Amino acid sequence: MAILEQHIPFLNRMELVPIWEADGRTVSEDLSAPYALPGRDASGCDGIAVRFADFAAGLPDTSGWTEGREFAYSNTGVALPEEFDTVIPIEEVEKRGKGISVRTAPERRGEEVQPAGSQIRTGEILVHRGETLTPDALGNLRAAGFQSVPVFAKPRVLFLPTGDELVPAGGNVPVGKNVESNGVMVCAMLKRYGCQAAMGGIIPDDPAELETVLLRGVRQADMVVIGAGSSKGSKDFTMDVLEKLGTVVVQELGVAPGKHCSLTLIDGIPVLGIPGPPGGARLISQYYLQASADLLMAGRRREPMRVSARLTADVPGRWIDFMQPVRLFWEDGVLCAEPLTLFGKTRAASRQSVAQILYCLKEKGFSAGETVVVEVPEYL
Repeated sequence: MAILEQHIPFLNRMELVPIWEADGRTVSEDLSAPYALPGRDASGCDGIAVRFADFAAGLPDTSGWTEGREFAYSNTGVALPEEFDTVIPIEEVEKRGKGISVRTAPERRGEEVQPAGSQIRTGEILVHRGETLTPDALGNLRAAGFQSVPVFAKPRVLFLPTGDELVPAGGNVPVGKNVESNGVMVCAMLKRYGCQAAMGGIIPDDPAELETVLLRGVRQADMVVIGAGSSKGSKDFTMDVLEKLGTVVVQELGVAPGKHCSLTLIDGIPVLGIPGPPGGARLISQYYLQASADLLMAGRRREPMRVSARLTADVPGRWIDFMQPVRLFWEDGVLCAEPLTLFGKTRAASRQSVAQILYCLKEKGFSAGETVVVEVPEYL
C-alpha cells in the first residue's frame, strides 16, 4: 500500500453534479450550512403551543381558553408563534366546544420545543472533503439548500484482457479455451469504487499488439489494468512489454493468492497488472485496485472495515504472505472466524465463501481459539 501511495498520482479533478446524482460520490471540499434549521424555535411534536408561565401555579382551568390568545395549535417542525415558549403533546389535550381541556401540565419551559439551530447550525460542516456521500448526508445537504454538490471527478480506468486462450462470451466454448469473464467483474468493481470503467477487446499473446494497445490506452485513461500475462507461462509477454514502455515499480507481490500482480508507470500513467485466475483477480482488485482508485480520485485511500473474531481452527504459516478466506458467524455471543479452503471448489462455491479475509504475514500462523483481526470487503 505504501508503494501505491507513493506512485499513484492524485488527479485533483473536480466537477459539480446535481444532488440527485451525487450518491456514492466523493466530496471535493468541506460543505457548510448557510443557515440554521430550524430558523427559530419550532414545535417538537403535534400539540398546542402555550406560555409556560400560565402553568407556574399548576394546571389551570383551560375551559375558557381561546385559540390564538392563550394557546395555538402547533405541528411538528412548524415555527412557534413568538408569544409561546412551550408545547403540550396533542395526546394530552381534549377539545371541549370552543375551548380545550389539558390533562397534564408541562414540567419546564421549552418542553417539546426544537430550539433554533438544533438540527443544523449556521456554518456547521455538513460533509467533509474526501467523504463519500450517503443518502443521509444528501438529505442533510438538501435541508441546507444544496441543489448541486462539488465532487472529485471519476477516474477513467481501462481494463485490457490478454491471452490466446480467451474467447468472448456467447456460443460454444472451443476445447482449450476460456470465456473472458474478469472484465465484467473488474469493471463492476471499478464502478463501485467510483471510476469510469471501460474494457478493451481481448489482446492475443502478441507483444507488438499489446504494445500498440497499451500506448493507446495510457493516452486515453488515467489508469490501465491488464488482466493476466505477467506470470511464468511460455506466452506471458506482458512484463517484457511493460519494461520496454515504462518504469516497472513492482514486478510481482509477496502475497498469495494474486502473487502475479505488477505496477508500472508509462508516461506517468499507472498500469496495474492483475492475475488471470478469477479468485486472484478478485482479491487483488479488492485490495490494490480499490486503493489505487481512491488515490487517483481523492488523494487518499480508505481503510477497510476490520473486526476481531475468535479463530475456530489452526491457520499454518506459509512461505509467503497469504490472504486466508474466513467465514464470520456468531456462536454463544462470540464472533467467530472459520478458515475456508477454496481448492477444489467451483467458482460459484468460492464466491459464496470469500466474504472476509484474514491477512497472514509470511511464516506467521494462528492457532484455534486465538483472537484475530479480519478484514471485511466494503463492496460485499
